[in-house]
This record gives sequence, C-alpha cells and structure tokens, in this order.
Amino acid sequence: MTSILGVTDFNEPALWAVLIGWVMSVTLHEFAHGLVASWGGDYTIRERGGLTLNPLQYVDPMMSIVLPIVFLLMGGIPLPGGATYVRRDLLRSRFWDSAVSAAGPFMNLILFSILAYLLSPGFGWLDISKPAADWTTAQKFVGAMCVLQLLSVILNLIPVPPLDGFGIIAPYLPADIRVKLSTPPVSSILFFAYFMLLWQAPGFLNRIGDLMEWIMGPDLWKHAGAGYRAVFAHR
Repeated sequence: MTSILGVTDFNEPALWAVLIGWVMSVTLHEFAHGLVASWGGDYTIRERGGLTLNPLQYVDPMMSIVLPIVFLLMGGIPLPGGATYVRRDLLRSRFWDSAVSAAGPFMNLILFSILAYLLSPGFGWLDISKPAADWTTAQKFVGAMCVLQLLSVILNLIPVPPLDGFGIIAPYLPADIRVKLSTPPVSSILFFAYFMLLWQAPGFLNRIGDLMEWIMGPDLWKHAGAGYRAVFAHR
C-alpha cells in the first residue's frame, strides 16, 4: 500500500497549518470531555489540571504516539490523538456518563459545521471556478479540516471500546457485559479488529465515504474533498 505521505508536498504551507489545526481540534475535543465531566460531578478534573487548552495535558502514549505510528504504517496520515482521565464514579447519573463521552465528538461536529459554512456558497468565500491547487492556504486548510473533522466524528462514534461511541452506550449496558467488553482481552481484540477493518476492508472505508458525502451533500463534499487532496495528495 502506498502511503499518502508519498504523494504529499511537504513544502505546502497548508499541510503544516492542518497539522497544527488538528492538534488544536484534539485539544478542544478532550477539553469538551473534561468540561462536561466537571459539570456532571467530577470535581477532581479541575484539581488535576484537566480543564486546560494546553495540548501537552492530553498526551497519551497509545493515542498520541502508538496509534499515529500504526496509521503511518497503514499508509494513512499519522495524526495524533489524546486522552482525558475522568472519574466516572463521581458522575451523578448514567446520563452524565454518556454525555461525557458524547462531548468530544460533539465538539468535532461543531468545528465541522463552522468549516462547512465557510465553504458554502452562501458565505461567498470560496471561488469554485479555481482548481483547488490555486486556492489560498486558508481555503485549502478549511477544506482539509472539514473532511478530517467529519471523519473524526464518524470513526469515533463506532461503538468499539475505548472509542467514544462505546462510551456513549456503555452506561446503559448490563454491568457484566459492560465490564467484559471494556477490559482486556476482549476490548483489545475488538479494537484490533476495528483497525483491521479500516486497514484491510476497502468496502468499509467506501461506505464511510458514502456516509460523509450524504451528510455533506454533493457540493460540499466536492469542495472539501478538493481542499483535502490539495493538502495531502499534491503530486
């Protein structure tokens, strides 16, 4: 499999803007988890410095280092993730437990909505008569980030531990099933199977692409996709 980095122009300013923007979006994602956890009863998260916009607070060995390396080996983009530790035993109800998990993808959805509006004809910012290669750095950045934010929402909502999709439904599962699914070796096997599905099942990725196109609509999908390719598939 050819890595997408093999067709990426590292002299493209929008590429570095997207990498910085991605780190900022991960920070906001994790901050949202912590903020809702604080609202829901975890008073310790503020004491532990969890309510911050400092990206270093959310560095996690698995999500920030191991998984980006795996993504690179898969031929994808090695974008780092993050993690927030939440005292779920302090949350006041199952609703808050579920809401904490939903907060991260919801933040990505908000970011996607803002970016999508910037690309919409009604905003009047994007000159669709120009090829994406001739767009400004800011326009390429918005297109690529629009794709990445929606992709993040969809991939995160798959109900596989430890993803947020599983965290949303976990409080409503019977306790024995929840514990079994969320602890090794079952959780590790499920997560590995999910990765193999992303890596080795083009049909699955195609369905995700179809879903993204349906959510965006054909025009936004075309423009956002053009910005994404201008950043990550320049040559």
